[in-house]
Amino acid sequence: MKSFVFSAETGKRFFSISSQHILTSLLLLIFGWQQMARGQTDDFNDGNDDGWMHLDLGAPPANFPPATNSYPDDDFGGKAYRIFTPAPPDPGFGPARAFSYRTEVYSNFFYVAVDVVTWDNSLNQAFGFLIRASNIGLGQTDGYVLNYDPNQQPGGRGQFQINRVDREAPADPLSGPATANITLDPTHRYRFVLTGAGSTLTGHIYDFLDLTTPLVTILADDDTYPSGVLGLFSFSRVDTNQYANPITGKTDVTFDNYYASTAAPTPLGLQGTPHPVPDMPQVANRTPEARANFYPYTNGISFTATTLTTNAINTGAIKLFLNGADVSSGLAMSGSASNVDVTFNGLAANMVYDARIVLTDFSGRTTTNEFTFDTFDESYFDSPAVKVIEAEDYNYNRGQFQDDPPPSGVNSSGQQINGFGIGYFDLIGTTNVDYLDYSTSPGSGVTPEYRAVDFVGTQAGSAEIGNAGALNDTIRGKYAANSYDLPEYEVRGTEGGEWLNYTRVFSNANYRVYLREACRAPQAVYLDQVTSDPAQANQTTTRLGVFNVPSTAMLINYRYAPLTDPKGNPASLNLSGTNTLRLTVGGPQTNTTQYTMVLNYLVFVPVIVPQIVLESSSDVAGTFTDSTATIDTASKTITAPLNGQVRFYRIRSSAPPALTISNVRVVAANVLMNYQ
Repeated sequence: MKSFVFSAETGKRFFSISSQHILTSLLLLIFGWQQMARGQTDDFNDGNDDGWMHLDLGAPPANFPPATNSYPDDDFGGKAYRIFTPAPPDPGFGPARAFSYRTEVYSNFFYVAVDVVTWDNSLNQAFGFLIRASNIGLGQTDGYVLNYDPNQQPGGRGQFQINRVDREAPADPLSGPATANITLDPTHRYRFVLTGAGSTLTGHIYDFLDLTTPLVTILADDDTYPSGVLGLFSFSRVDTNQYANPITGKTDVTFDNYYASTAAPTPLGLQGTPHPVPDMPQVANRTPEARANFYPYTNGISFTATTLTTNAINTGAIKLFLNGADVSSGLAMSGSASNVDVTFNGLAANMVYDARIVLTDFSGRTTTNEFTFDTFDESYFDSPAVKVIEAEDYNYNRGQFQDDPPPSGVNSSGQQINGFGIGYFDLIGTTNVDYLDYSTSPGSGVTPEYRAVDFVGTQAGSAEIGNAGALNDTIRGKYAANSYDLPEYEVRGTEGGEWLNYTRVFSNANYRVYLREACRAPQAVYLDQVTSDPAQANQTTTRLGVFNVPSTAMLINYRYAPLTDPKGNPASLNLSGTNTLRLTVGGPQTNTTQYTMVLNYLVFVPVIVPQIVLESSSDVAGTFTDSTATIDTASKTITAPLNGQVRFYRIRSSAPPALTISNVRVVAANVLMNYQ
């Protein structure tokens, strides 16, 4: 479907070729969308890019093989827009590149958005928006670009940027936080959004799994080019000697659902960005926000299931999953059929949650909203039963430790707080005894901010957005108490195979363990118990579990990763007295995971380990994980909420004899089982 509306700046009128789009546009206006004064949309479902202009190396004076545009299937039953540019046969006219742009000129205010469906993640390329461009031609284009570079740094480290280009050459860096270090997952779909307001350009990236909250926001301010055309582009970033390499010198990216206008299309009150496909269900106005830390469990979960039009939500198909368990039976709903207000009040205190909301309309169109949050209370962290270990507070001087160290470091005024053995600030660890780090210079090659002599990288927050300074994880009260004004110190610059030892005194209890981290490349971090003298080298260890750390895209997007056993179930550790534990970064020492993770702290939460645990899987041959269930040991019955159309169950016991499920039946919204 394609439509173009009147442009006062060009004096042209483009007539819609889809009556459905006319109706949709009217409905959007009725339900609060701001009017598109001038603009264009193209979902490419008609399998062409009529109305677009092109520039690539097929133009004179190069006259090389041009870029090719194709229209693969998208995820919504339509077509997408793939731009492929081959490497030039001769490097004399620069690298492979392609512009697809509209001729309408935008000046003071504009809004442009597009889906980035997929790209060749192995290529060193840039792709995104062409902004306020003019003099478009080989070696002469002026304007701005908003782009993602998947290989800005070795090992697949990406970067999001706003740049000015003068005659196709990069200009000096723009003022404002115009860059951000972020690594996108090529298996995910993203929505790029840019607004221009005078000299200010603001860019966002949204993951389609959560259109309520941008993964990142960057900002640039420059008034060199006040007006010009908008469009899409790809550009090879390889070195000159690789321009003509047919393998590395090409570009390849697929876009979809382009939208440009002089008015933002955001419906009034919508949190985040609208789904680009009309009538599609989406989550709006959700609490908690993504990665919410110390969220009060009594606040529950609330959101609006909406289509932004009159299209109705199938309320019977609204689903909420918490840590894999279907808790939809606890949802309360109100409001209209197209704007359903949904609440859930069954959260527990001091928990880590991975949540998933599934919405469906009566046509069967489905969207998923995923987010993580926790319900820890800070005061709970300070209770005697809980043990919190700061990642930067690893052992020193051959196994020496402080069991409950006070905060220490340097505050924002440059004043040292504690230290000199009161807290861990500037204490010196012994390499190959207290830690192993592959670096041969203090701080893993960057000035250390907490342990000044050690090779381990330590820092006060992550500086991942240009000119924005260090950005911290949630600063806990103990660092602000007594006017400490201290940051959240953390370990940075990790590599596969490196390790850190922590000696602490534990109560006799069973613990669930969580690692507070941010990460740009999925990787494993192991927790071991040191079983020999922690004051000597060549220590022996026993594996306790693994933190399967997911990507959070940026090193300022923090979350908890749970310790799991070999089956992927949450691990329970029985610890008593003085123990030396070791964190080991998994995997080989490769560019893929090198320097892609920051570690804030470990938290050991006491739990009561049940004698009987219900495990379930959607596939009899798949991975079985712990299920939410009520187990009555007196009557030997198990009650679990329904979870999907097909589910397989088994039970495990922490003590003999072995148990078996003898009867399974469905009663209302639950599965009832007997065991013997």
